Amino acid sequence: MVTAFAIATVVVGGWSSFATAQTSDGLSAAVALEQALTQVIEQSESSVVAVARIRTAPGELMIEGGGLLQRDGFAPGGRPRDLLPNQFATGVIVSPEQGEDRWILTAYHAVRGGPVYGQTGSGDGSRLEIRLPSRHVLSATLWAADPRSDLAVLKLDYKDSGLRPNDLRPMPWATSAAVRKGQLVIVLGNPYWIARDGSPSAGWGMVSNIARRPASLVSELGSPQSLNALGGLIHLDYRLPIGTSGAPVMNLKGELVGLASSLAAIEGYERSGGFATPIDPSTRWIVETLLSGYEVEYGFLGINPGRVPRLNASDGSRRSMQASAAIAEKVHPGSPADAAGVRPQDVILAVNGEPTYSDLDLMRQVTLHPPGTTIRMTISRPRTADELTLNVKLGKWPVSDAEGVIATQRKHPLWRGLAVDYSTARLKFLTQDLQIMSAVLVTDVQPNTPAQAALLEPGVFITHVNRQLVRTPAEFAEAVRAAKGPVTLSLHAPDGTPKQVVVAE
Repeated sequence: MVTAFAIATVVVGGWSSFATAQTSDGLSAAVALEQALTQVIEQSESSVVAVARIRTAPGELMIEGGGLLQRDGFAPGGRPRDLLPNQFATGVIVSPEQGEDRWILTAYHAVRGGPVYGQTGSGDGSRLEIRLPSRHVLSATLWAADPRSDLAVLKLDYKDSGLRPNDLRPMPWATSAAVRKGQLVIVLGNPYWIARDGSPSAGWGMVSNIARRPASLVSELGSPQSLNALGGLIHLDYRLPIGTSGAPVMNLKGELVGLASSLAAIEGYERSGGFATPIDPSTRWIVETLLSGYEVEYGFLGINPGRVPRLNASDGSRRSMQASAAIAEKVHPGSPADAAGVRPQDVILAVNGEPTYSDLDLMRQVTLHPPGTTIRMTISRPRTADELTLNVKLGKWPVSDAEGVIATQRKHPLWRGLAVDYSTARLKFLTQDLQIMSAVLVTDVQPNTPAQAALLEPGVFITHVNRQLVRTPAEFAEAVRAAKGPVTLSLHAPDGTPKQVVVAE
């Protein structure tokens, strides 16, 4: 804005001197911004890789670097044919806070179908290829992946490369603050597979908004329970071309604050902007879980939520301060909400002090906490005009796409060939009315083990270990840790029949 003082300067001293000063100041600011951008790009591009998922079709041969050739080795015109891989994306080199290994963090949809670490013959027959800034090409396998966040972590194979993990430079990711609207960010990506030369393409833009829910991403990812569909994305004033899925979104300190997704460009909707999964204090636990090789487990409340489109002050509660809210249309028996005292038709106003304007807000607020977390819910009870604060200890969200979840490590070791999980761990084993049991669910029984000899099978619920109630995998692990000799398990079979079995040592 030109102030009255500036205008007076023009009148008294003449326009020329004022314009020169203004131009000089503006150029200095532009140069300073340019230097900040180039410095971050220079220090960060060595942490960005090109990711390719390659599947050889019948009649084609692989050539060096992952291209495809016709059987005679030439395309029409006599020139070698170097085709694009089946899928290409961007990845970021990351490392755990307390660890020296290096991993690749990327978008799951770009590598889904690739080989899984330690599982021969897994995937759809494609292979994963990582091209480093040094132009080394390494094979990779899926270490852990999560459909709900669309994040995956890849394990590198250093064989015959001459490289060691500490030769790769990780990008800082564990200390960045959440982004704010209007903040400037930098994106380093692999548009159209062009970063196969080892040099990612750079761009920059502004954070247009946070907690966004673009319609095109909902239809592409399919699941209405994904973080993207629940409004968990950063909106960028920057177009993300195909190939920039998995690209790092960085602040001006060079810290990772998001992982880009180029899916919005596929349907031609909102092509002028881009979206990214936030990597911030609310989501870092997801990345940490994937780096450990574990399944990402999300919080579960146990209600059928709806939306109250209009609130009023007739009950004298705080509802008059809020335009809309979520409502508990149904509370499932035995659920965390039921245990905490939530009742049907309770209006949920806030979670941990953050306003809840809709059912999607509530689902996102709950989802961004792992099972076992206690959240604070502010509710209004219309029947009594009371406003209450309830503490709810979350359970585990029922996974419907179990095949899409990749976990190569177990949080709890097998016990006598038996693996258990929360009773709500898999949707296919729950009753139609979603009645929650105080038990753990058998999810895996290894062959030729005491558990198989006891005729245990996936889908059975265990309520007691030697008469001790068990409701979580941690409680089960604690109950069997010191068990010696035969152990009696109280079961609740899928048909509702209670019985006991003895598992030998």
